[in-house]
Amino acid sequence: MASNPILNPASDPTIRNSLLLDGILYQRILSKLDESGRKQNPSPERIFRRLSYAHAKIAVNIESEGHNQRTLIVATRNLSQGGISILHSSFMYTGTQVTVDLITNTGTTTPCHGSVTRCEHRGGRVHEIGIKFDDEIVLREYLNPNPKSLLYSREKVDHEGMDIKLLVVSPNTDFSSIMRQFLQPTSMVYKFVKSDAEAMDLFKAQDMVLLQLDKLTMETPKTVLKMRDQGFTNPIIIAGRPASEIDTHVVGACGADMILPWPCDEQTMLCSIGEYIFNPWTAESLENIRSCISPETRRVLFVELSKIGITLDQYVRTNNQEGAHTSCSQIRMIAPLLNLVALKSAINELTERVATADSLESLAPELSQISLACKGMNQKAA
Repeated sequence: MASNPILNPASDPTIRNSLLLDGILYQRILSKLDESGRKQNPSPERIFRRLSYAHAKIAVNIESEGHNQRTLIVATRNLSQGGISILHSSFMYTGTQVTVDLITNTGTTTPCHGSVTRCEHRGGRVHEIGIKFDDEIVLREYLNPNPKSLLYSREKVDHEGMDIKLLVVSPNTDFSSIMRQFLQPTSMVYKFVKSDAEAMDLFKAQDMVLLQLDKLTMETPKTVLKMRDQGFTNPIIIAGRPASEIDTHVVGACGADMILPWPCDEQTMLCSIGEYIFNPWTAESLENIRSCISPETRRVLFVELSKIGITLDQYVRTNNQEGAHTSCSQIRMIAPLLNLVALKSAINELTERVATADSLESLAPELSQISLACKGMNQKAA
């Protein structure tokens, strides 16, 4: 839908919402509502997760037959795939047709049509109004500037509707045992393998791949890269918690669609998988999300390459073959993440030759060139 920048009150400091609240007072209202909400059991009919969408000023257009459209400036409470809760100074009838000008991650606005489904007095002048959208939205466009962090839109999933082919990759028997318990109630056809090598023989026939992160070897991101290089466009989820900041950025840039913290409960696991089963993701939209590497990740990885280049130079000078091989392996992992085609091509074969050479003497000129190239990456991080 076309955006309408005129209806984005967030960019105009002179516009206030109907409660005349912003800043600290608005955040206090949200905190009190959240505290009160935690004491109540969610409706068993509720499907979508309600997630924080804290905008103190957003436009809602009231549609009325035979009358001019009225525009209200209201605050928000939360957002879900199916609707939004707003905070307003007065009552609003259920069934009222509205258009909400949602603010996207890029600061533009998207008009979303819907209707009022509830209006509840929360105290004083504060009324919480629930609006159901006519068409479901993609939450990542509004809530999540980091596409690799955990964001699933549903509170529960239909087990019978989970009928995909899933490949689970993990050498850990405890992980596999728990996953079998989680997947057993679903209609999924799932297969477990213990190694990345086995996974590479089977992944192309799957609708989705879930890999447990190997924090010791960090082979998992390499496996994901290989799958993407071989044309696999279906969803890939990595389950685990990276051991360091660098590992976090490496995992985030490797081409996975979601990083699922492990351990987690059954609902979180199944809802995370369900994000790609029950929502209309296309190969193109998935690629757009997974190719988004944050500026911070790019900066960190370029700095890391520069540090590895310095270390590699020291290993070459001291004829430390084991250390040189470790540095080359690290470069070989990071270069594809930054789409450094020339560096990737140069380091692939060289890494294997370092592993099998009698000494570094004959390879020193090539290694020095790699070291020099990596040290220069510091400039790209600026």
